[in-house]
Amino acid sequence: MLVREYMSSPAITVSPETSIHDAEKMLREHQVRRLPVVEKGKLVGIVTQNRLRNVSASPATSLSVWELNYLLAKMKVKDVMEKNVVVITPDTTIEAAATLGQSRGVGTLPVVEGDKVVGVVTTTDLFRILTDALGFGETGARLRIRDRATTSNAQKDIMDIIGKHGAKIVAMFYSAPGPRASREDLIIHLDTTDPVKIVNDLKAKAFEVAILKG
Repeated sequence: MLVREYMSSPAITVSPETSIHDAEKMLREHQVRRLPVVEKGKLVGIVTQNRLRNVSASPATSLSVWELNYLLAKMKVKDVMEKNVVVITPDTTIEAAATLGQSRGVGTLPVVEGDKVVGVVTTTDLFRILTDALGFGETGARLRIRDRATTSNAQKDIMDIIGKHGAKIVAMFYSAPGPRASREDLIIHLDTTDPVKIVNDLKAKAFEVAILKG
């Protein structure tokens, strides 16, 4: 899965000379929380809803309301934008984009091709895409198969057993080892709601298998 298949395009952008009032209005109208800042077709920063709110509502001033509003009216996006922007390309995988967003603690990733912003993806988008890909929320049964499931011979046995019972695989993935578990488990989401016979055949092949709840 590539970012180009799921990104929002064209991207909603602002220029560095956009007033912060106009930028806030664009955020509200388009129901987004971040806007890439583009100058002469090139990405130069990103402005966030939180940063605009902090500037507009800053209590650290002795100015009157009128003086404060006057100063705010003169402020531009370039005065408050973040300049170090984490970007991805259209050919970045969804998995890599999600990992990058999480590791850098950013909620929106502008998608650039050369110097041009061609789209954006948010961490909410990435979470939804990965959730759909893993089959969460769909009907059926999920099996957890431990240890031996990582070998090619074991995988063939598993596929043969599932095929024998006419079940279809909705999603399949290896769970990463957690802080309390050093091994990978194979998680298989099947379209059947009654996987008992499949489980029994897997156990007969010496697989350690369990039906996951929820």
